[in-house]
Amino acid sequence: MEEKLPIIEVTGDNLAQVWPCLSRALRDATFVAMDCELSGLGNRSKIKSFELDVRYQNMAEVARNYAIVALGISCFSCNSVSSIDMQDEKGEEQIRSHDYMVQTFNVLTMCSDPFTVECDSLKFLHNHGFDFNKLYAKGILYYKGCDRKNDKSLSVRNLFTKLLEYRKPLIVHNGLIDLIFLYQSFYCDLPKKNDTFAADLDDLFPAGVYDTKYLAEFHQAVPASYLEYLFKKMQLRNNSRQRNGQWHVRLRFPPYPRHAPNIDWYSYLQIFSYKVDEDTDKRDLCQNYAFHGFCNDVRCSQSHNINRVVKEIQIQGAKKHGDSKYAGYKKGSLVHVIENFTKKLEEGKSQKRKSFSDNVPPAKKSHLSSKETKEAEQVSKDLNGVVPEQIEPQSLRSTNGHRAGYDAFMTGYVFASIVSGKGVWTSKDDPFTPANVGLADQVNKVYLGGKNFPFLIRTGAYASKSSKHCSKIEKVRGSESTVRNV
Repeated sequence: MEEKLPIIEVTGDNLAQVWPCLSRALRDATFVAMDCELSGLGNRSKIKSFELDVRYQNMAEVARNYAIVALGISCFSCNSVSSIDMQDEKGEEQIRSHDYMVQTFNVLTMCSDPFTVECDSLKFLHNHGFDFNKLYAKGILYYKGCDRKNDKSLSVRNLFTKLLEYRKPLIVHNGLIDLIFLYQSFYCDLPKKNDTFAADLDDLFPAGVYDTKYLAEFHQAVPASYLEYLFKKMQLRNNSRQRNGQWHVRLRFPPYPRHAPNIDWYSYLQIFSYKVDEDTDKRDLCQNYAFHGFCNDVRCSQSHNINRVVKEIQIQGAKKHGDSKYAGYKKGSLVHVIENFTKKLEEGKSQKRKSFSDNVPPAKKSHLSSKETKEAEQVSKDLNGVVPEQIEPQSLRSTNGHRAGYDAFMTGYVFASIVSGKGVWTSKDDPFTPANVGLADQVNKVYLGGKNFPFLIRTGAYASKSSKHCSKIEKVRGSESTVRNV
């Protein structure tokens, strides 16, 4: 098991060196997970407006005024789908695994157009290790909106174009605002209506968009759905599936040089070494942090230990307390429908017996985790171009997320675990399509806060694609034959 996650930091200084590796990672990926760090979000009440059209317009205005300061890209390439039955002295052992080579990048981006920053957002990023001095000095410049010239130089805009050319499934977490920012920042001006935006996205990503927040809220029986909780929860669940001979995920990372100034190494397996009974911190868990992933009380005296949160509310299962948003399964989700149906059935039986039955208890949660493959994989031969020649020691980083590259990796891992848990994709010969991985009814649905339904990425009967998109995508698709030959 590889205990350290490598993340390549991409800046203006090393973009040309990293470009071949980054381009190849996108080309060879089975799916690509992305995450954006932003300079702010504006008035939160506006981007949570009840009317979807108004909400979209407010989000679009935010994307025009604020900027992406870091772009996380994590490329998951499935090398093998293993289904092996082995016989040894201890009996029969089953190996059912999806083996991925994972390459993750943290791209520092500096908008050359005027943009707004929020003090709270900058303070949040600073508290999670974001280096603003490096952003200002080495961030890769980009401009918003439509193309201003026929520029073929190395840039984040052309990097996003490559993603579109390769037509890979895109994975996001609570990703509507990310999709809006990506479109405005690296593609073209946003359309005025959300239906048109949905039609454009449908055309941009023909392999589909998956939102892990939506998948967790509507299709996974978990008591919380913020990214870091889901990541660690899926690690434990994946580990349980591996021990039981069920389909699980195994990871490998490229053999990058251990000491390099633009590669950070992250510990990401802390959930396995943490023991609740050995924790000397006996404070109560902060319930708001435990179920939502944040706490607004700067003087909160309760515990915010995410490993403890995962272990303890895992034991409690789906029993949620207080007035939390997660006081029950989300209305409209499959889990909620089943629970509601069962409850009504029990109430019907109770009336016949003239007695009241107890509420149906929520299902217990199984354990989760991640195990890497032991097989040696041949990695891209472009590694000499990944790092500068000079070598400096780089300290190991330990993070609670909120770095774009790390968040993108967590998002990709959660999705890979969900796919593996379905147990439907059993052969590498089968293309990675929504139907083949068991997610035909869950693709192109993006989480909407405060709603019992998702944002649908589709071309509606009364909505057409925007003219600006049609003009640009024709140029992108026209270069695909050249890309395939690279």
